[in-house]
Amino acid sequence: MKTSVFQKIIKDSQAEVKKLAEKNNWLWFYKMHQTEVISYAEKLLKTHKKASKEIVLISCWLHDIAQYCAKNGKDLKRVKKEHHINGAKIAEKFLQKYELEKDEIDKIKNCILRHRNSAPYLAKTLEEKIVAVADTLSHFGSIFYLTYFKFQPDHSLETMAEEDLAKIKRDWRDLRILPEARKMVKTEYEVLRKLLENYNKR
Repeated sequence: MKTSVFQKIIKDSQAEVKKLAEKNNWLWFYKMHQTEVISYAEKLLKTHKKASKEIVLISCWLHDIAQYCAKNGKDLKRVKKEHHINGAKIAEKFLQKYELEKDEIDKIKNCILRHRNSAPYLAKTLEEKIVAVADTLSHFGSIFYLTYFKFQPDHSLETMAEEDLAKIKRDWRDLRILPEARKMVKTEYEVLRKLLENYNKR
């Protein structure tokens, strides 16, 4: 991939995602999540020098593009279930206007398709694992777990603590595919887990 093409795609991807975020009132999510994913991906790329920086970063910018198409919180619940599948399709269409090889587009599509690292779409390649892990790390590097009531306003604090704790434990488990990633957020994980566990014990 030519450097000029890569730079153009990154610029256009950022603009497209931000435009969707502004249009559908997800700018807060863009600021909280999108920028964190990129930051963690760049850190992981420094360790995994054999990975394609271009594939990883383009994939990170486009990995949640289907989610940004949701019209509201209620619609997000519907969109989220298959946002990895639909996101891969949207990305493929978006990338066809650039000078990319089919193999490059396929790699980006697979990174998006497998960024949740859940069956049957488990992350396999190094690039896919970096995108999946950067996505998960971003949850610990932002106020992600504190946004619970934006989507479940009628739930109790007890339910929030229980469901957030389960999510945190799943996220910690998912970091296993790149073991060094746990070191990056170990303190955050332990603090959040302890706070939620303590609340549930009261």
